[in-house]
Amino acid sequence: MADEVRVEVVGVFEQEVTVGGEEHRIPVMLLRDLRQPATREVRVPIGSCEALAIQVALEARVLPRPLTHDLALRLLEKLSARLDRVVVDGLSGHHVHATLHLLAAEGEIEMDARPGDAVALALRADVPIFVKEDILASGNEAL
Repeated sequence: MADEVRVEVVGVFEQEVTVGGEEHRIPVMLLRDLRQPATREVRVPIGSCEALAIQVALEARVLPRPLTHDLALRLLEKLSARLDRVVVDGLSGHHVHATLHLLAAEGEIEMDARPGDAVALALRADVPIFVKEDILASGNEAL
């Protein structure tokens, strides 16, 4: 955990990117270092469904029916497990990876997840979100 930096989710936005010479608008979540909020942040590409789920959580909106991430937390609860923290921790090519750290009767369980899903869960469970130092230090150069 020494190379993990606690972050806050500032929000979700659209960002223009060029892929194969064509302009596209993609959703990104902005994560900001809690220790140095004025200078360190990273934008992480996410899917549109995850962007909606994150925005709903940030606004503390209550929907008439649970979203997928609400259901996932309910399942964990029924299985006597809970989300402890989320770490945005890997890059492969231009894809970002995250790990869910769960606490269950048998101990800690780590599960690979997409960053948007991991953050949507973390916001609902009110647990800390971390980013590996090398990802945060790169800003958005590696993404």
